[in-house]
Amino acid sequence: MQQWLGYVQEHTVDGLLQRWPDTNYRWWYLGDWATPDGVDQNDKSSVDIVNNCFISVCYATMEKIAAYLGKSDDSAVYAEKKEQLRKLIQDRFFDSHLNSYASGSQIDLIYPMLAHVTPESLIPAVTQTLFTMTEQEKDGHLATGLVGITILTEWAILNRSADWVYGMLKKKTYPGYLYMIENGATATWEHWNGRRSRIHNCFNGIGTWFYQAIGGIRPDEDYPGYRRVIIAPQVPDGIEWAKVSKKTPFGTVAVDWEVKEGMLFMNLTIPPGSTGLLEFPENVGKYTMNGKQRRYKQTSSNEISSGAYQIVYHLGKNQ
Repeated sequence: MQQWLGYVQEHTVDGLLQRWPDTNYRWWYLGDWATPDGVDQNDKSSVDIVNNCFISVCYATMEKIAAYLGKSDDSAVYAEKKEQLRKLIQDRFFDSHLNSYASGSQIDLIYPMLAHVTPESLIPAVTQTLFTMTEQEKDGHLATGLVGITILTEWAILNRSADWVYGMLKKKTYPGYLYMIENGATATWEHWNGRRSRIHNCFNGIGTWFYQAIGGIRPDEDYPGYRRVIIAPQVPDGIEWAKVSKKTPFGTVAVDWEVKEGMLFMNLTIPPGSTGLLEFPENVGKYTMNGKQRRYKQTSSNEISSGAYQIVYHLGKNQ
């Protein structure tokens, strides 16, 4: 990884990564890819912001790895590189008049927020730009390629934007997953329009959204290997039940929930050797667990041990 970042440094100009040389086989300096018609995947500003956001994420990852290995000096170096790059990305690609980044595509708006480039004070405005653009310019459709799907879903999961994603997934017109199905797909295509391969794994990143957002099963980075599991189901308007499980090194985590009369009833299983960390929507103050009432506080630890649980709470509007 250090050697690869050294290669990146060789092609960095004024602190920002620029296009590196193509190979005889093909060009590999890509941004998003296999985007739908109307989204220019070759737009230079888009390609550059995607790659530089990725490098900032790499620096953040290396900072954590070095700290874990006890290499505090290396960790400090990567932390400094990360912060410097975040500032350069913000200064170069952000349009303060439009509250937008680079080409204004979905991935260009989302990746800076996901990579912690966007200052906290600007996140609401950039998020609104994203939602408005999606609805008005893209008619409520997904508008990313196979790189952007994973970025979009990761951001949406962390920001509890399940209604937004679900609205796009319900679209039967181009581009979208239901468009594939409506046109005879039995596996995901390489391109939204069915060009080239008709049995490809490119757009399967959406699967993460189903078990991490709808099912609410997410890994806790501070406890690797699902030693602690975050349980945080998100309930889009129109979804009444979900039954999701995830195999982990400790066993199977299972979430089975149903909505009745504004209440969410959840059966939860945490395998031996793991613990669970409950996260509820902001409006939830009280819940019951195995018949006993409890109070939920966003700032407190809501950790549970392995076992089977029945959890009930009232669903409000803030999902």
